Amino acid sequence: MQVRLNINGFELTPWLAENGYILSPLIRQSRSVITLGGTEYRTEVKKHSIEATTVELRDNTLRSIKAALTSPATVIFTDDEGNDLTRTMYVSGPTATARTVRGGNTYFAGVTITLEER
Repeated sequence: MQVRLNINGFELTPWLAENGYILSPLIRQSRSVITLGGTEYRTEVKKHSIEATTVELRDNTLRSIKAALTSPATVIFTDDEGNDLTRTMYVSGPTATARTVRGGNTYFAGVTITLEER
């Protein structure tokens, strides 16, 4: 299975770092009711949350990524069962650290984007 991450038409997959795709459930609302007999009934609304971290990027690649990041965004991603899903997600980030300047180009490390399903 190959993970896919596409944000507003920008394919971010080639720039994902090793262990840089963290998909986790996001509980938006949960409710619990306990009857007089002691039985508990629970309901919850589960959404998807993704934290994506990239490899070291050049400044122009980071600019292209930032241009694609509007909130909310249309995101195509791979879920934990290997299915490609399309969802509308809120975008936080990117956060980045300027690592070095070589040959007139700035390279950024630790670029992290957080996505939460709407």
